[in-house]
Amino acid sequence: MTQLYFSPILLGILLLVAIALCATALYRMAPGEPGPGFWMAGSWTLIGGVALFIGFIVTRSPLLNVLGNAAQLAGEALFLIGIFRFMGRPLPWWTLPVSVGAMVIANTHYWLVHGNSDLLMGIYSSIAGLLPVQAIWLLFRERSDPDTRPARLLVGASLLVYSITTLLRGTLSYLDWWHDAPYVQPYASFTYLLSYNFAIPALVLGFVGCSLMTTQRVLARSRQMAAQLKEQATRDPLTGTLNRRAFHQELIAEVGRSQRYGRPLCLAMFDLDHFKQLNDELGHLAGDQALQNFCRLCEQQARRTDIFARFGGEEFVLLMPETDAKQAQLLLERIRQTLAEQQFLYLEQRYQLQVSIGVADLATSGSPDQLLRQADLALYQAKASGRNRVQLWSPPASMAY
Repeated sequence: MTQLYFSPILLGILLLVAIALCATALYRMAPGEPGPGFWMAGSWTLIGGVALFIGFIVTRSPLLNVLGNAAQLAGEALFLIGIFRFMGRPLPWWTLPVSVGAMVIANTHYWLVHGNSDLLMGIYSSIAGLLPVQAIWLLFRERSDPDTRPARLLVGASLLVYSITTLLRGTLSYLDWWHDAPYVQPYASFTYLLSYNFAIPALVLGFVGCSLMTTQRVLARSRQMAAQLKEQATRDPLTGTLNRRAFHQELIAEVGRSQRYGRPLCLAMFDLDHFKQLNDELGHLAGDQALQNFCRLCEQQARRTDIFARFGGEEFVLLMPETDAKQAQLLLERIRQTLAEQQFLYLEQRYQLQVSIGVADLATSGSPDQLLRQADLALYQAKASGRNRVQLWSPPASMAY
């Protein structure tokens, strides 16, 4: 027992227990993620195999030896299958029965026939060293998940060290068998302790990489969800344009910038003419399509710096930075004419759209709310004057100097 206490075996066992505990915590913290469940099962199975093998060292029971070696390989196979599960690839289930079955056969032969412990260790190490090859190949070649690439490379490099070390251990065991070297207790064997000094630390580092892969994927999905929530909070669900609340924030920012630097700014307000009649004649689905078609046309005609939004119902707004009243009227007239000349189709029925537009210039207003109010008044004037027209707001005669 003293030799066990002062050997790296105890440290290796404690490292494996730490992996199993971390894998369990990872599984509990990220229950929806593929992979951690296999890593947890594989880690505890591996520890169970090590415990059985320690029992064999103490009792010299052949059954514990067979079960211990089989369980250790089963745990390693489950751990590696978890990598394929995490990466969404077909699971190589065959590695589990093949590796365990081969070890059980070799181990049983060792006890039923006068076997050699070095040969048995060589077989075990060969199986354990070859098991990670598929996972290493996949980890280094995968390109479809860039968020987890740094951690994947860490896992791949760690498993490569583990595989090389374990295969080296097997090679040394075969050489000892070939040269009929005398038997050495596991806690005093260089080839046995090689795995505890190098392979198990590499396995620990590989699990750290697996934890990082999971964390990186969870963070990436959290960022994606946050972006989706932000999109839902700022976008109109029907047309995909900015909603009224988001537009008002943009309006405040642009008005402040224009006033700070003395730059022109215009705001237009649109209202589709006779939209209720379209809804009544063709149905609300046709009305929804009409709104989408109108938004698509406006976004195509507007400039990249313009800000377009749905204000409510069939009302829309267009904020035009760096644009004076004359330039705004030219742009809005082009939008109006393009819309009036275009025909749309809904369930084999053609329809046309017309729009009334009111536009206000920041030069005649002093605040975002006042600019909105002036554009709304200009829109009212456009509708009162016969619809399907662009109307620039101007102060009443009583306000003129």
